[in-house]
Amino acid sequence: MGLFTSAGDPDNPAHLAIAAHELGHAWAWSDGGLQILSITFTPRGGHVRTRNPSGHPPQLIAEAVGLWAGFEAEDRWLREHRLGKASRGNSSHDIRAFRSIQRIMHREYRQTLTERSVRASARAAVNRHWAQIQHAAPALVKRGRITL
Repeated sequence: MGLFTSAGDPDNPAHLAIAAHELGHAWAWSDGGLQILSITFTPRGGHVRTRNPSGHPPQLIAEAVGLWAGFEAEDRWLREHRLGKASRGNSSHDIRAFRSIQRIMHREYRQTLTERSVRASARAAVNRHWAQIQHAAPALVKRGRITL
């Protein structure tokens, strides 16, 4: 790893948990029709850049599912490696964004999105793509950026 690189250590469990989190977002958003532009890792976090074509209910629901898929992927990775469970505090930005989508869905479309139903959809997306998440996590950590 170079002096100024943002890549991490693919043997570091904390780095792999971050990568699983970002990949969970990416796969769920891809399933929901969002275009994934890039997936970025840094030792302190990560980011998935998307192109969102609309703000209509199906798109908003896909965004909400993807927001929780990061948490669900991180949680599954930590539990499978017996390292505890994911912290809502680490996902506070995602949770705030989910709450914002809930408000928009209620105010603009009179639809209710429950955390329970959205998280169930997020877990299902993570489960569908778990082998891909596990395979890609070390590469994301090592390179610092990948695409699906």
